[in-house]
Amino acid sequence: MIYGAKYWNDPSRYFVQINNPTEEILRKTGAKGFLESCGSTTAVNCLAVQDYNLEIVCPGSYRPQPEEVLTDWFNDPRNYDLLKKVRTDITPRDLPGNRVPQYYPSAIMSVFGIECKFVWISEHFTAVEYLRRGCAIQLCLKSPSHYIAGIAYDTETSEIIINDPWPGRFSDGKGFNKRIPDMENLNNFAIVYPPKEQA
Repeated sequence: MIYGAKYWNDPSRYFVQINNPTEEILRKTGAKGFLESCGSTTAVNCLAVQDYNLEIVCPGSYRPQPEEVLTDWFNDPRNYDLLKKVRTDITPRDLPGNRVPQYYPSAIMSVFGIECKFVWISEHFTAVEYLRRGCAIQLCLKSPSHYIAGIAYDTETSEIIINDPWPGRFSDGKGFNKRIPDMENLNNFAIVYPPKEQA
């Protein structure tokens, strides 16, 4: 049996980071390892499978990608004072904010008006329990250091089903509905996105 977020199997709710404007700027300027927006795109993947409204409206006809606006929020100096209160051990101006997991609840509330929470995962079954409750969970791989969206759990195979914002990591070039058989490569934290009806 598969438990998970309401729309875990809907490919129209899958976002990739490789088409984000930030990535294009980094690529064009020759930045080494330019893939930077996996965290923001993963957060949007988690929200999308829960059916939250992600539309960003401008006065004109342009519709920004929601993960790009989220990336901007993390790195907007106007938000540094708030972020300093979230984590007092680091300085927001010294590293991209989208890399810091504890920043996500503030960012998601500010950009989308939605509550999520940062949690420590001491046992990997805890991550599975969130999926059983219909949550989506933002996870981070140890190697490579990379955010992925945990969207469902298959009880028959004991695998977490993920949407990976970087499809180039896979030989088939697809990051939608991949599976993680080895949970040892996951860091011991997550950002939990509840079902819309529980928010």
